[in-house]
Amino acid sequence: MIFPKAKKIAKDLGWHKTNDSVFGLYKGYFFNVSDASLITTPQFKLVTATTGNITEEQKLQIKTELNLNKRKLKFTLFEISDNGIFFKFTENVTLTQLKTVYSLFDFLVDLFKKLNISEQNKCHNCGRDQRINYYDLNDTSIILCDTCFSQEDHRFYEIEKERISKEKNYLTGFLGALIFSVPGIILWILCAVYFERLASGMAFVIAFLGILGYDYFKGRHGKLTKYIIVLTNIVSIIIANIMTVITLLVKQGFTINHAIQEFQTNETAKDFFYQSIIISFLLALLVWIWLLFIMKDKKLNIKLADKF
Repeated sequence: MIFPKAKKIAKDLGWHKTNDSVFGLYKGYFFNVSDASLITTPQFKLVTATTGNITEEQKLQIKTELNLNKRKLKFTLFEISDNGIFFKFTENVTLTQLKTVYSLFDFLVDLFKKLNISEQNKCHNCGRDQRINYYDLNDTSIILCDTCFSQEDHRFYEIEKERISKEKNYLTGFLGALIFSVPGIILWILCAVYFERLASGMAFVIAFLGILGYDYFKGRHGKLTKYIIVLTNIVSIIIANIMTVITLLVKQGFTINHAIQEFQTNETAKDFFYQSIIISFLLALLVWIWLLFIMKDKKLNIKLADKF
């Protein structure tokens, strides 16, 4: 999600966008601006400056200047990589102002020029400054020339083709998710029966085990994948709750057959089951929301970035 201040910067500067960020050139240098998701606490704004390859001496000089001016520039932290600098502005009480972001831009532009770091209005792969364009590479911003784009597009195609050839089908993924959920179901029962603890929190664990199992068994990744994993979680949670109630009844002295019958007819046992199911689903809901609406698709993708 792109927040209002990032949108304002993009409109003013004629930048491009990915799903979660805006990016483009400012005085010849390449910047990316984004925000944390709405569910993140505290909120924060992210700014990345692309530098291209820089030397250890340049890194040291940049680090020194940023530490000396941290208070003035108002960022929370920064990290320097081989070809860029990452900034985080934590927003505990007040939001990051537009002038704060622009002050950082101006400071970095002046610093880069002082350190003879070249402008980034060129292909970020080969350095060519002709026939270039802005691209969205798996929600990452980049400038590429036509040749480098074609090479990257072909590389992604080959990787995807190989991945798809190794994938099996939805049923295999479903079974894998179910099998990986078994340890969670067993732990659930042990916690409830032998440690006398509310085990519904294991719904959270089972949900993640289902994701791991689906991938481990190389289930097909398509439109139905997320829904199949959620279905597996639901089945596993229901099984865990049923087995917990039956095991508790057996612990009280019932035979297994009698415990199954009691589970079907005893109102107290059924009430306990329904209450546990509701709590379990509420806890698992956090993972399901992340899975259905936040988790990114694994498919590699590169395309021309949309202009804001």
